[in-house]
Amino acid sequence: MGKKGLAWFILSLSSVFILVACTQRLTYPNQPGASEPSLSSGSDFPSISKDEFLYTVGWLDDKTILVALESNGEYGLYSHDLLTGEEQLVRAFSERLVFAALSANGRRVLVQVATQQGNNVMMIDKTGKSLADFHVSEGILKSVSWNPTNEEQLFLSVQKTVGRPVNYLWDLSEEEWKELPDTEDMPVWYSENMYLHMKSGTDGASALVLSDIRFPGKDTVIDREILAYGLEDESVWVVTPSDFNEAELFVISYYPLLITQGYVTLPRSTDGNGLVIPEFTKGIASDETFAVIPKHEPGSVDGIIFELAKIGFSANTTAALTEVERMAPISASPDSTYVLYGRRYEYLYDVERNRWIQLAE
Repeated sequence: MGKKGLAWFILSLSSVFILVACTQRLTYPNQPGASEPSLSSGSDFPSISKDEFLYTVGWLDDKTILVALESNGEYGLYSHDLLTGEEQLVRAFSERLVFAALSANGRRVLVQVATQQGNNVMMIDKTGKSLADFHVSEGILKSVSWNPTNEEQLFLSVQKTVGRPVNYLWDLSEEEWKELPDTEDMPVWYSENMYLHMKSGTDGASALVLSDIRFPGKDTVIDREILAYGLEDESVWVVTPSDFNEAELFVISYYPLLITQGYVTLPRSTDGNGLVIPEFTKGIASDETFAVIPKHEPGSVDGIIFELAKIGFSANTTAALTEVERMAPISASPDSTYVLYGRRYEYLYDVERNRWIQLAE
């Protein structure tokens, strides 16, 4: 970073507290189908009916998740107590539920339902009360990023019929969504006014950029040659090619931004869809970081083997917890006692007891 860029960054950053409460999943290539993780027998966790289970939305607290269920054509969001199995209806929908996302603090939910006239996007609180709504004539929500200090502002990524997703800023106090034409990928809130996003350079390589909604076009490059990045709480991790070994990936952790916490090196693996990018997660009330990473198996004839691991950036270490069958999203509970895993978050890993639980039997 140049001296002018660094000076601007420090000046801008000093005007806000670094309070981040949004999450961003790393993007990764689609993986082929695989068998289910091995499940321990005799689980004492009450299960959800597989005929009703659609997916897990996220964590409401350390032991409670928000799930989307469907029964007889009726859709609903329910809180589900992992220990007792008790379910409470948050909100029912007569039309098809096509998207649901939970804020990091568990206080708000963004949903999209399909109607004959188009799609309705609404913001509700954790009791199901409607806070705002917006009619969308075209497109499906793909992801959302919540402003950590202003719950009235969020970024949305919408997949239209053709082309790449379109990014918007939604201020609940305004009637319209504001398109963000200068963003190539999903922007992620970093503070009250600043956000992170990736931008392609003239050489084709992607850079991680910090921008400010108050000063359009005033960008600060944080890192170059970025393959992917993630953000949770005040931690930012960046995946880049290794400068020393072409068979490895280099993952750097910043806490907070521009302050290097540590790094780990991971095997560089490819499949029929391209480079395999690891998934990371961190409990918002915990310092522990977890990841799904390729396992280093020289000369393996069984293809890529993946494992769920605990990452120690400060000590530059990875500690394998258990093998998994595919690269898939993960989400740690606030206290990092459990980790959700799977494209629908249909599996739960009990970190303390070292066992898997299948949420929907």
